[in-house]
Amino acid sequence: MARWVSVVLIAMFAAPVYAAVPKAAPGTENQSLKPQDLQAMSLEEMLSKGEKAVAEMNAVIREVLDALTAAKKTSDFAKMNCIGTALSSIKGLLRITDQNTLALREFVMGRDRAGAEHEYVKIHIAREKVRDLAAQARSCGGPSGDTVFGGQAVVEQDFSEDLPREDVRVALTQPVFSLDPPPSASPFY
Repeated sequence: MARWVSVVLIAMFAAPVYAAVPKAAPGTENQSLKPQDLQAMSLEEMLSKGEKAVAEMNAVIREVLDALTAAKKTSDFAKMNCIGTALSSIKGLLRITDQNTLALREFVMGRDRAGAEHEYVKIHIAREKVRDLAAQARSCGGPSGDTVFGGQAVVEQDFSEDLPREDVRVALTQPVFSLDPPPSASPFY
């Protein structure tokens, strides 16, 4: 009976959490980059899309910084730590992406398609990772962001009928060590 109560309680509390997961903004869903799409792009198009991706990442970092500022105002230390972890990862990715963008520009100016494609793929991967980290930062603090638990914790113990209720250590004894040599593995020796 207690197990059913536990399952029902978990279902009651998990449903609002599942429903509160923020949806991605339109046009920001994860897009896989196919080789044929990459080959269909011109070098200039690759450069412009790479620069747009960097601009999008800069907008994301501003959004995460705003969320960190709001968490600092409310002195929500758990939320600050959670957002700070995502923010440091985003900053690192943005720093690397700036270098990739510079290399992409150089490859486009030198008309090196293979190098440009390589740098563009790195920028694309970083943008997808930044989107994931931004979603992680948005979800910091629980479904409502103001989840607070008060009162005493309630501990329930549920014992199955086939499990012993007494202390099983009582039946244990000291191990017995034998100093005799082990028996021979074969009777012919």
